[in-house]
Amino acid sequence: MATKRKYAYYIKGNKIAIIEEGQGSGVCSLSGYNTQTTCEDAGGTWTENASGVNDGEYRSPIQTIEDGLEIQYAYSPTFNLQSTGTEGTDFHKFIGWGSDGTNLLLFTFGAAAVSDLSSLFAVDDWIYISGSGRWSVHQVKSTGSTTGILTLKTKCNLKPSKITVVGTFATDETFNGDSAAADMDIEAFKDAQAYRSTSYVFIENSAATVSNGVFSLSTDTTSGQMTFANKITIDADGDYTSTAAAFSAESADSITIYNAFYEQISVYEGMEVLQDETFELDISRYQANAVVYYLKAKLAEDRGDMEQREFFMREFKRQLEKGVSALKRGPYMVQGFSGMRN
Repeated sequence: MATKRKYAYYIKGNKIAIIEEGQGSGVCSLSGYNTQTTCEDAGGTWTENASGVNDGEYRSPIQTIEDGLEIQYAYSPTFNLQSTGTEGTDFHKFIGWGSDGTNLLLFTFGAAAVSDLSSLFAVDDWIYISGSGRWSVHQVKSTGSTTGILTLKTKCNLKPSKITVVGTFATDETFNGDSAAADMDIEAFKDAQAYRSTSYVFIENSAATVSNGVFSLSTDTTSGQMTFANKITIDADGDYTSTAAAFSAESADSITIYNAFYEQISVYEGMEVLQDETFELDISRYQANAVVYYLKAKLAEDRGDMEQREFFMREFKRQLEKGVSALKRGPYMVQGFSGMRN
């Protein structure tokens, strides 16, 4: 007679643990025997449980399961992080992220000068981003720039993403466009970020050093003008610092201003990717059909055809129910028929 046991599992990181419900000191395969001695004397099999206390709590199993336990779904990591954490070698700090209109960009700036990333990253390298609530595993699109910008293959199209204008920096930490067209670009760039309590930008300026880097903006109602509050840098100790912006007078500078989101980001190299985007999802035919019906329901909803939406949603749920029903436990029995003679 088989012994009935109850098992459960829990997840810790990327590991799965199996636990067994404690039902007492043991169970006899014959009914009416509550001790190991009386059970075995009667020819039964005594099986120890996970615990010696009949409290219903789950503990680590102590019994050997001859045929094993089948885990139907389990998490498997898609990469191994082999970075040594050596700053400047396979570990780097960035100040924020933005977009060039197509791809995700990471921004950084040194204690007193732009950060040259040209020798730190190679095309197609995989990196892991820590400290961001949005980004994690990504692939490098091109070698790092000499102005502190790293371009990744991840698609990211911010609105606005960047503007390139010619203007003048003043010692009162303002920047004004040198033409009506530049003023219009600057004003539209500011207006598009009005929803943010504090706006940030990254400035790429090949003509000067002091006006490069990540800055927070102050509210400025003057049309075609930006006022800068603080400059954010990473000092020699690797700490993030924010100090008041201090510009020198510079005229006729052609600069690129990126819409930036300030986050203290750590980037790790040395990633071994175990699974890329070419893998196949291990789903059943019922689940695949359910996905198709769900997408059709969303398309019908976008068209405003609610009758079609409800039809496809019913089919979606029906396919999921079929998938669950197909997970039958135990053997499939086939009834045979004996031949009959007249």
